[in-house]
Amino acid sequence: MATEPKSRHAEASAPTSERILDAAELHFAADGFAGASMRDIAASVELNPASLYNHFPGKQALYEAVLERGLRPIFLLLDALRTTDWSPESLDEETNTLLERLAQRPHLARLIVHEALAGGENLRQLARDWLRPLYSRALATFRESATTREWEDDELPLLLMSFHHLVLGYFAAAPMLREVMEEDPYSHEAMERQSRFMRKIVRLLVVEARTDAGRDEGTHGGG
Repeated sequence: MATEPKSRHAEASAPTSERILDAAELHFAADGFAGASMRDIAASVELNPASLYNHFPGKQALYEAVLERGLRPIFLLLDALRTTDWSPESLDEETNTLLERLAQRPHLARLIVHEALAGGENLRQLARDWLRPLYSRALATFRESATTREWEDDELPLLLMSFHHLVLGYFAAAPMLREVMEEDPYSHEAMERQSRFMRKIVRLLVVEARTDAGRDEGTHGGG
């Protein structure tokens, strides 16, 4: 799992547009859309603002490109989940993949949380264009799976929200975790531990719940 910070050589060799997106993700996460400036983003990648506009026509377009790069793979992951067998092994694999995707875009979770706390038009746009479709697709996936049928239908949004907080919360709180735990939350050891923890949580919330429900049905049927 590649979670270590990129070296300066890797940053320098990356395409300019990718370096700009990396810097923009960081600034949007730290300052929100309103607080981030194109000048500061350009300075982070050693460009002048005019050169930055050669790649992205404005801050709104850059913001949307950051979200597209970060959230589109999660849509694809949900599409893949709809065709899986929801076995413990397949859920372990999908959980690992999700965490790897987020570790590759470590500031995306902070960006989402920042906008959630700030509110306003940017949050409405983020919710309308990305989060609402993402949640709708996830809920549809849950409802189609026999694995989650032991949950009441009105509990599925709560189940989804629990995953949201557990998964994004780790990445959003990474700066605090670094100070409190006195370790790099993106180190190989820390990410392996978090992946193991999340696999256990998914099994408890989904797989074990299904198994328990099956036992209860067997008990009642046998009685």
